[in-house]
Amino acid sequence: MEEGIAPHASASAPPQRFFRKYIFSIDHKVIGKQYYALALVAVFIGMVLSWLMRLHVVWPNAKIPGLEMLSKTGAPGGVMTPQYYLSLLTMHGTLMIFFVLTNAPFTAFGNFFLPIQIGATDMSFPRLNRLSFWITFAAFLVLVAAFFIPDGPPISGWTAYPPLSAVGSDAGPGLGWGQNLWLISISLFCVGSLLGAFNFIATTLDLRTKGMTLLRMPLSTWAWFITSCIALLAFAVLLPACLLLLLDRMAGTSFFVPAGLIIGDHPQSHTGGSPLLWQHLFWFFGHPEVYIAILPSMGIVSHILINSMRKPLLSAKVVIYSMISIGLLSFLVWGHHMFVSGMNPYSSLLSA
Repeated sequence: MEEGIAPHASASAPPQRFFRKYIFSIDHKVIGKQYYALALVAVFIGMVLSWLMRLHVVWPNAKIPGLEMLSKTGAPGGVMTPQYYLSLLTMHGTLMIFFVLTNAPFTAFGNFFLPIQIGATDMSFPRLNRLSFWITFAAFLVLVAAFFIPDGPPISGWTAYPPLSAVGSDAGPGLGWGQNLWLISISLFCVGSLLGAFNFIATTLDLRTKGMTLLRMPLSTWAWFITSCIALLAFAVLLPACLLLLLDRMAGTSFFVPAGLIIGDHPQSHTGGSPLLWQHLFWFFGHPEVYIAILPSMGIVSHILINSMRKPLLSAKVVIYSMISIGLLSFLVWGHHMFVSGMNPYSSLLSA
């Protein structure tokens, strides 16, 4: 070797084992694929549940082969009971809203493409990114576990309105440990989403390549960034709401259960809470959740159309400011979800 010439150094990373490379990876593209795979599993389960519900609506007394193996009390002899229909409705809505419509367009595609679009090698906090996925995966397992407990899944719907969801098994099947598992699952999902949203915001603000100002970012990147800001505020409200409802159920508190409530001839030992408080907290999350699901898709479609037409957007600022306005307004109009709550009609009109 000639003097002064350094030996060739390999820039490739050391080989990784299968689990380290594909399962417990910190690579943003692998984690994006993991989120997408989880969303696909959830959507197929939700699709099967919707088929079962439609069969029950058309043929209420039809025997569905194998359903009794999933729930002997909910489907004795394979015939679905009305209460079990409500359980499937609850689980279908929860899977589709949280584990499909939030996971696929936001965390799955966002994890895969956002660092690439801003010229970053990875997310700001790769290990936190991995943790957020596995917390979300744990939330999914806890939710699915509700199918296999004797009492079955809850019948309170994906909105889990109290007092039905707050007083335990006195209110009906699935409202014992089934409802507890639902609340634990959504609490875990909120934690995973908060960690993911924090990571998206930090990555967008700190890891942009040299020369890429905020207004030079692709519209899809802007959509994921705005969605992250919405998620950081929305899930931060839903998480304590779920914890307070768990306390009502397991610790005897009275945040959402009114005093003097009697269910099934069983007086409830609560000193006075407000079921309306849960609705306010839930829909303060629930309305922004609509835009957590749709804003990434709007950004992706805008980005693809612009590049497919090979023409610059007439005014990118207008689209960006519109998405920001959508994010801000989404937190101000939750009242129109509460049109049967007894709220002042004038305030409901303003929220519409």
